[in-house]
Amino acid sequence: MISPENQKKIVAVWKAREAGLSYPPATDIEIADFIDCCREIPEDYLWFLKNCGGGVVGAEWIDGIDSLHGTHTKFDEECAIPNGYTIKESFVIGWDGAGNPIAISPEGKLIVQWHDSRTIEMLAPSFESWLLKGLEIG
Repeated sequence: MISPENQKKIVAVWKAREAGLSYPPATDIEIADFIDCCREIPEDYLWFLKNCGGGVVGAEWIDGIDSLHGTHTKFDEECAIPNGYTIKESFVIGWDGAGNPIAISPEGKLIVQWHDSRTIEMLAPSFESWLLKGLEIG
């Protein structure tokens, strides 16, 4: 779970950002609808959706609740094809600029799987540490 101290820092930085870099926070109804339709949301990302919404973190766009269903539909379809993604047990939070899925692994690490080589790279040991780095919070 993101520490309360870091939660405050993240929200402060997020709210001070210029317009156009973020999606609105998710409502409880939107979250419940997603969970009913798709799957459970990892705790740290759930907090982020409720308090920040989604948007630019570092060089990447992270899904808000409105785009999350489409992302999971696309990801599930691509996991099912031969030579598709192999990280289907992970929770996808968006796509990088080259179309590679960015996900939270079952262990809580932030990962990406490159579609060309199918290799998996750890971007950060946790979603929290990735947010802090991407938002330049020291």
